[in-house]
Amino acid sequence: MLNTMRKYAAGWVAQILLGLLVLSFAVWGIADVFNGVSKHSVARVGGTDISSVNFDRAYRRELQAMSQRVGQQITPDQAKMLGIPNQVLGRLVTEASLDDQAKDLSIGVSRDMLIREIAQDPAFKGAGGTFDRNYFVSLLRNNGMTEDAYVLERRAQEKRQQIAESISGGATAPEALAKALHEYQTEQRDIRYLVLPASLVGEIPAPNADELTSYYNDNKADWRAPEVRSISLIKLGPDEVARPDDITDADAQKAYDAEKARFTTPETRHVFQAVFADESSAQTAADQLKAGESFESMLEGIGKKLGDSDLGVITRDKLIDPKVAEAAFSLPANGSSDVVKGSFGPVVIHVSDIVPATVKAFDEVKADLKKELALNAAKADINGLRDSIEDARAGGASLDEIATNNKLTVKKIAVDQTGKDAAGNAVADIPAQAQLLKDAFASDVGIDNAAIPTEDGGYVWFSVTDINEAHDRPLDEVKDKVIEAWKKQATTDKLIAKAKDTKDRLGKGETLDQIATSLNLPVQTLDKQTRSSRPADSFSTEALKAAFAGPKGSADVAPGAQDGEQIVLQVADVTETPYTEGSGDSGQITQQLADAMQNDLLQQYVAELQRQLGVTVNQSVLQQITSAI
Repeated sequence: MLNTMRKYAAGWVAQILLGLLVLSFAVWGIADVFNGVSKHSVARVGGTDISSVNFDRAYRRELQAMSQRVGQQITPDQAKMLGIPNQVLGRLVTEASLDDQAKDLSIGVSRDMLIREIAQDPAFKGAGGTFDRNYFVSLLRNNGMTEDAYVLERRAQEKRQQIAESISGGATAPEALAKALHEYQTEQRDIRYLVLPASLVGEIPAPNADELTSYYNDNKADWRAPEVRSISLIKLGPDEVARPDDITDADAQKAYDAEKARFTTPETRHVFQAVFADESSAQTAADQLKAGESFESMLEGIGKKLGDSDLGVITRDKLIDPKVAEAAFSLPANGSSDVVKGSFGPVVIHVSDIVPATVKAFDEVKADLKKELALNAAKADINGLRDSIEDARAGGASLDEIATNNKLTVKKIAVDQTGKDAAGNAVADIPAQAQLLKDAFASDVGIDNAAIPTEDGGYVWFSVTDINEAHDRPLDEVKDKVIEAWKKQATTDKLIAKAKDTKDRLGKGETLDQIATSLNLPVQTLDKQTRSSRPADSFSTEALKAAFAGPKGSADVAPGAQDGEQIVLQVADVTETPYTEGSGDSGQITQQLADAMQNDLLQQYVAELQRQLGVTVNQSVLQQITSAI
């Protein structure tokens, strides 16, 4: 893609410019009205228009790149959810802002410099490692760009780069900041800890009536019943319309005879092939086999193993050489061929096992064939039936009447917006579920609703027959669940208190080993942990954070990695990595800070530049382009 052609995209300037893409419209102060901008433009920055053609091309490239990264085609709705339209527009607005500024500052790029930059671009180097003009032109053509258009774009990029370098190039972070960040990121800690399980506090008795009522009242929202709607629906699809019993045996037999290959399992053979350098060697081997020597023994005589010649259990069509295929599928089981003059030299074929071809009898597949024929016929009838049902609805017929007249079934369900019933169980087999639930919860009782297409080429008609509003479930209805939740919370509270008591014991002089023995728990260890380490399965992220909250020897309490656990930890050792300017981790951190500062400077500059220039977006054109792709 053209992104790979941009030399500066590998450097700090590109990273900064790419960072600018996430600048929000709020930062720009973009007007949502369309004031005097050409109807063919998506936006205007100062006196520079961003044409709909340029936006469309950039947007399509971004969609294609994103689709390749995720391995599936990105739809317009998905693109909007990911913010791709705004990202693309953000980039074009940023580029237009810098282009406008470059024009005002009379920034130029010499022809010689431009030629040199393009010639040195790694993206255009051929097999010899130097600039390849033919490859250059071909690459541009494949990306829908002419040479002149690319040169113009490259010239504009070089001008933008000059501005970016003049604004933030060379900005570095103070050494004190780099050192502090280095110490923060590279500090290592050895941790010893206990995992306190819920069983440590014993069985929690059920709450009394007052405790239960109080807990229920404090947490009513946890047991609130969602709105549930009763829906009647009929589905018209191939499965509903198909009548396999109407298909005659004669029609099924005709289909069977026409497609007999579908019901045939071809013959397979376990084939071995010995390849020889010349026909004389092959003939010697064939003679040995005729004299009674085994194929494996013959192979050993020429320094080969049986596995080297094994082609596997295959069908005839898998052998691409016709002569080899003919020989292999003419031999009896455990038979060997004469010399076969194959396409790639002389060979000798051996067949060990043969599984004959089989054909399913008509009676075995008759039922499936009738169903298949009925489904195919039903698909052709669906549109006509849809029109008939729509006419009946327009005439005032109820869903029950329509179902009866068309041999369909009325399905009645009661669901919330997530497709669950009043008990919280998923309702099975809701056709076009996402769209049906969306439409049903936007409808009302007794309203005629538009038919919803289904994935199998059919339709669903529905009506809302009752609405049970969201409400607080009474305590008697959810009593068991409230008791369970109360006991869980009580267990957690007691375990936290136990963990804090354990921490206090450490503070009073007991060792972690002594406490572990008294609790019959093992002491676990983690060495050389940094703030960015991935915790062990028994250690939580909260515990890792707590381990860096105090000095060596400090202790703390945190939730465990598993629900219902608590961790008591102690910092056994602290190791600080010396800061050496410009080397190792120190150098990387210094560069990261410099990049961040340069990015921040350029973002502020571009934001102010856009505020001064003014940015106007034609939302209508933007919507048309992003919805049409």
